[in-house]
Amino acid sequence: MAISKSSWVLIAGAGALAVGLVLMPRTPGSSEPALPVENGVALEDIGTDPVDVAVAKVSGENPMEGILELRQLAESTPPNLDAVMWLGRFSVQSGQLDKARERFNQVIDAAPDRVEAYWERAMLDMEEGFLENAVEGFDLCVSADELYVNGRFFKARCLEAMEKPDLALTEYKSYLPLAPDTAVAKSVEGIIERLESALAETSI
Repeated sequence: MAISKSSWVLIAGAGALAVGLVLMPRTPGSSEPALPVENGVALEDIGTDPVDVAVAKVSGENPMEGILELRQLAESTPPNLDAVMWLGRFSVQSGQLDKARERFNQVIDAAPDRVEAYWERAMLDMEEGFLENAVEGFDLCVSADELYVNGRFFKARCLEAMEKPDLALTEYKSYLPLAPDTAVAKSVEGIIERLESALAETSI
């Protein structure tokens, strides 16, 4: 499934585990590109895509100008769905979760094959405590695109929070060989050992 350049430039973020455990990225895969601008990078070096340029402004010295440009693109006919996605992500960043959900739903309604919109909505569901919806969303993403490997981890997190340790254990084990580095793998191994120990105690 083809995904636009802007769609892969995801906001840096983190989904925290329990206290003392590893932080996992909000992004779907093991490593994702950074935002399309850093301090000292000229806008002319970003490229000509209007969404990329607007996102660069939001992340640089002209955030409101960038937001206004994204809104103009999102409200065009037909709407630029990359711009809609970015407005949703920036809404999450600013704590406007209802607005973010509205943006992600807009993308899903207009283009049901845009997996990244389901991913962002699943992350939002998890963060707001709609765990069953989040599990369904992560399942959809993992099934649709193998690049969404972190969906297995977040699904396991949700299942554990739903007090379904046996299902969570299975999901953590399926994620373990896909862990992006040794540090993450060790942390996941620790979670697996903890769950196995707890399940063994309950079966005595």
